[in-house]
Order: sequence, then structure tokens, then C-alpha cells
Amino acid sequence: MKFGIMASHQYPHADDLGKHLSDLFGTVETAAELGYDSVWTINHFGSNLATPQPISMMASLIPRTGEMTLGTGILLLPLFHPVHVAEEFATLDHLSGGRVVLGVGAGYRENEFAAFGVDPDSRFRRLDESLRLIRELWTGEVVNHDGEFYPLHDATIGITPLTPGGPPIWVGAGGKKAVRRAARLGDAWYAPGNSPSKRFLPEHVAVYDEALVEFGKDSGAVERPVGVELYCAPTNEQAVEEALPHARTEYSTYAEYPALRWQRDRFDELVVNTLMLGSPEYLIERISALRDQGFNHVIFRPGWLGMPADKVRASLRLFAAEVFPAFR
Repeated sequence: MKFGIMASHQYPHADDLGKHLSDLFGTVETAAELGYDSVWTINHFGSNLATPQPISMMASLIPRTGEMTLGTGILLLPLFHPVHVAEEFATLDHLSGGRVVLGVGAGYRENEFAAFGVDPDSRFRRLDESLRLIRELWTGEVVNHDGEFYPLHDATIGITPLTPGGPPIWVGAGGKKAVRRAARLGDAWYAPGNSPSKRFLPEHVAVYDEALVEFGKDSGAVERPVGVELYCAPTNEQAVEEALPHARTEYSTYAEYPALRWQRDRFDELVVNTLMLGSPEYLIERISALRDQGFNHVIFRPGWLGMPADKVRASLRLFAAEVFPAFR
């Protein structure tokens, strides 16, 4: 079992961004020293939180992460041109010594599509076409493509990836059609573990496994990442006391977007079924359930809006000391 963290670089606009980034870099360095396997950056545009952009953040994190994998969790691919993404991630692949993952998704915030003049109804077709083009461009061969959105003629990129064939591509997806798309186009499905429904993950894992077989992929060989919300303290009560107010604040902020209003209305369900706030023993039990469903890479947000960096790092240390050994 691998364990990774979200860099979670989202902050109130009025705050000191430099101070937050300094704290974040220190937290990531702590995670690297503790043996965490990966770190993931966030992508949003025109956000109600100050959100530094993910490609720049990944470049900043490369020298701070040791041997950790770095990825986007996730990049809003329909808002980027595939040539741009192919070049940027080929560059990051070299800068990191082959440690990057291109994590992508279709997006959901209406204001982001409006800002770029992109019809949101086209986002899945754009995602599909972009991923196919990126893989072609990463070969270094000349690409001719008469596509709906990104026609290319005699196109090549200036730098091919260090990793043969290019970095792995993970596709974030929530709906069953999107999960099938992840099986067809991606090297992994980046599963969202924040549904209030206990049925969500097992039902969608079944869809993914069936689609892998349909598309001729080895279901036993793919990486199985899942994103969760997690905080570790000596007791369940202490974890809830320290983390829940900050998680509630962050989820209330997300709920300002129409597509996520349900998170405010159903926050109590999220607390019970999704948020992993507890002791090492409790977290071992919850993560064992994810392992039993086939997941082998747990990626979690280690803190929420306003949480002090020392609390975040204490959680990471306790988790590494007492939970890692149960899975490694």
C-alpha cells in the first residue's frame, strides 16, 4: 500500500500567500522524510480561494520531495491545449528524473468554462481527444490529426519525455460513464473517496474492472489510487476536535459552487461515511476496507483551511509511525 498527500494549496484571498506556501513546502519536506510515496497539486481557475497553479507548484516541489512521485490531482484538461500539456509534462518528467504523473479530469465549475470560452458540454470530448493527442505527441513522432477541437498538421513537441511513452496518466472520474472512460484512456482511475454513499466505491470499482477487461487491460496490473480526507491523532475524539472545524470551513467554501452545494446539505453524512478523522487503530480499520476493495494507493488531504502547520505535521508523523507498518 502506498500513501500520498494532497499539497492542498488553497487559501483565503486575504491571507499571506508567501507564509502559507512556506508552511506547505515544509510539510511536503516532512512527508518526504517520513517516507510518504507521493504528493499531488490542485488546479482551479478564478477560484473563491487563492489557488497557485499546479504545474508551477510541481516544479517548485521537485527539489523538496526526494523520491516521491509528483502529480496533478487533478489538471482540468479541457481548459488546456494538449500540445501545451505534452510539452510541460515532458519537461517536468526530465526535471524530476521520471517521477511525475499526469492526473486529469473534465472539470465541473461553470465559471471556469465560461472564463475560457469552453462549452462545458464539450468537456468529455475534449478530454478524450486531448489524451489521445498527448500520448501521440509523447512518442516524438510527427502527428497529423484532423480533430474536432485540436487539429494538428506535421506537429511535434520540442522535448520528448524521459519516461518511455511518457508519464503515467491517471483519470479522475465520478460517474459510471466517466469511470469507463478512465479505463479506456488512462493508466489508472483516480477514484474519489468523498461520496457520502457507502455504495459508491464498490459499485464503481465493479464498473472499472469490467471496463478494463473490455478494453484488453490487465486489471491486476493497474495502480489503484483513491483520494480521501484523513487526519490522525492519538484518539478519535482528539482527531475530530482538531480537524472537524477546519474541514467544515473548507467544505462550506466548496459548497459555494452550484455543483457542490450538496456537500453543505449532506456534510453530516460526509463526516460519518467519508472523513477519516481518528486514531491510528481507527484509520487502520478504514484503510483496510479500502485495501479489501482493491485500492493500493491512498492519497489524502492532511489538513484543511486554517489548520496550523504543526497540527498537520503531527498527524503525518503519527500516521507514518503507527499506520504505515500495518500496510508495508
